[in-house]
Amino acid sequence: MTTYSTQSEIAITDVRVSNFRSLANIEVELNDLTVLIGANNAGKTSFLDAMFAAIGSGRKALGQDDVRLATGEALAPKERKVIIDLRIRPVGPDGKVLGNFPPGSFWTALWGSGIALDPVEFYEFAPIRTCLSWSGSKAEYVVERNFLKEWREFKDWIDTPVQTTPVRAAQVEPIALHFIDAKRDLDDDLRKQGSFWRRLTDDLGLSAADVTELETALSGINQTIVDKSEILQHLKTNLADLQKVVAADSAGIDIAPVARKLRDLSKGVDISFSTSGAQSFPLARHGMGTRSLASLLVFRAFASWRHAKATSGGDKVHPILALEEPESHLHPQAQRSLFGHIKAIAGQRIVSTHSPYFAGQAQLEDLRLFIKKGGDTVSTKLDLSQLSKADDRRKVQESVIDSRGDILFARALVLFEGQTEEQALPIWAQEYWGASIHELGFSFARANGTDYFPFIWLAKGLDIPWYLIADGEAQPLKNLEDALKKASLPDTSKSPNVVVLPGGNNFETQLIAEGYMVEIEAALDATSGEAAFLDGFIKKNHGLSYGKFKDGTDKGTRDYKSAGGRERAAADAMKGQKTRLAKPLAHQIVRHADPLRRFPSTIAALFKTIGTAHGLTKAGGVTP
Repeated sequence: MTTYSTQSEIAITDVRVSNFRSLANIEVELNDLTVLIGANNAGKTSFLDAMFAAIGSGRKALGQDDVRLATGEALAPKERKVIIDLRIRPVGPDGKVLGNFPPGSFWTALWGSGIALDPVEFYEFAPIRTCLSWSGSKAEYVVERNFLKEWREFKDWIDTPVQTTPVRAAQVEPIALHFIDAKRDLDDDLRKQGSFWRRLTDDLGLSAADVTELETALSGINQTIVDKSEILQHLKTNLADLQKVVAADSAGIDIAPVARKLRDLSKGVDISFSTSGAQSFPLARHGMGTRSLASLLVFRAFASWRHAKATSGGDKVHPILALEEPESHLHPQAQRSLFGHIKAIAGQRIVSTHSPYFAGQAQLEDLRLFIKKGGDTVSTKLDLSQLSKADDRRKVQESVIDSRGDILFARALVLFEGQTEEQALPIWAQEYWGASIHELGFSFARANGTDYFPFIWLAKGLDIPWYLIADGEAQPLKNLEDALKKASLPDTSKSPNVVVLPGGNNFETQLIAEGYMVEIEAALDATSGEAAFLDGFIKKNHGLSYGKFKDGTDKGTRDYKSAGGRERAAADAMKGQKTRLAKPLAHQIVRHADPLRRFPSTIAALFKTIGTAHGLTKAGGVTP
């Protein structure tokens, strides 16, 4: 069960959006920290904007440009409405959602009859609907906010009846969402009216007596500077001619090089930052990464100060932050560090990111993948109830999320067992499609041995297309079948996205079986730096023992002289040089004189399946 911050005693648990920009119909469950992942233009920013439109601090006006356009439409039909629903639930001291708002609480007093009761499970919640619709009488789009009478299932949520009493601005203010977009910059915030910096520093919290004393001191500082500056005195003398032109009874010219009023100090404030042993420079002369991070830290200060002031006055606020791509302009290690800073911000946080370093630190239950299906945005989350064993959850978190966060952003995932495939497959992919796997948006991932389950389960749970090329040896194949069964998927014979090497072969012996001995021997020569390396290998190792099994029995003797001996020697030589041999061997094969021989049959079968699913053509424009 999701655990929320107990600070405000409430949480926004669900958000539904219809016909807002790129979002046709979507539902997203929110956690204390919700991490939105997905490709560019998948709808993440539209979702954050939708929330801001509903309950944002300083909400901007909605209009025609916010109404979703269907394919081929130049203008949205007037009957199309934008609808944004939020469900708010009470939270107990343990962070778990409660069934009812505590009697006499701040929130019951704030929302009153707007709080609804579920007719089946009898729990309380506050549902708020924001609706943008065309008004024929006003000849413009109008926004209305109302409490809902109930919270229906998602399949028919749009027709949920609303209460007639509108939601007042004062009823939204304590849950106002603050949206910080990717263009944040503290150097701009220092001077921008309404920024978090200005809202914090416009009132410094000083007593009237202190203000009078300090402003008197500021006036004295100004006078001293002017008295000692010949330049300022010269300017003052020349500006005095204003009296002759504007008004003869004017009181004269006064130059203030320093702000006289405390309220004006924040307008001209500057912040300097330095690293150890380095000169201090104004923030404006630092890079965007430093300025962007500083802007986030100022918001953290604003949120904690706002909460402290509200609670000291007997009120409550529910801080909620929408944050777009916080990793912008930061180097990888700083992106990793950023996660902790955002976790430290009070309240709920909804973060969109393209950073595997950031997303890789999120918990499985906090991830929401945004993808396009048929032109419409769909959001998916992981169903952790399927991971019945704690070890399975640990493997997914550690083996995939923590170490291969890039998979979360993949257009497709390609899995395999060993190091040879890890180094060779990207070379074949580049040759096959004429683009690197990174350009294609694919993640090629080596499972730890044959521990495929964490990768398959994650890809299935987040609706990431996945493909697999597997060794045909008995034990690895059994492990794969077990993983598919555990993930509630068909076996390999019924899974077109899975290619199994035939004849019990592994990756190396399959190449031999397909007749690539010339290329294998050339690669062995290039890798070892020896001409006719395989001949020397046979001469040196023929007749030697393969060693012993754990029980002490002999594994057998190397026989490289009888029928098939050279092929067996090649397999053994390749086994001992997997990491060194993979790339040279792949390059040898893709340079084959015969274009039909540049891709082993199993590799070609895998790439053809991927290409068909993703609309990719073989290099040269020929559909494989």
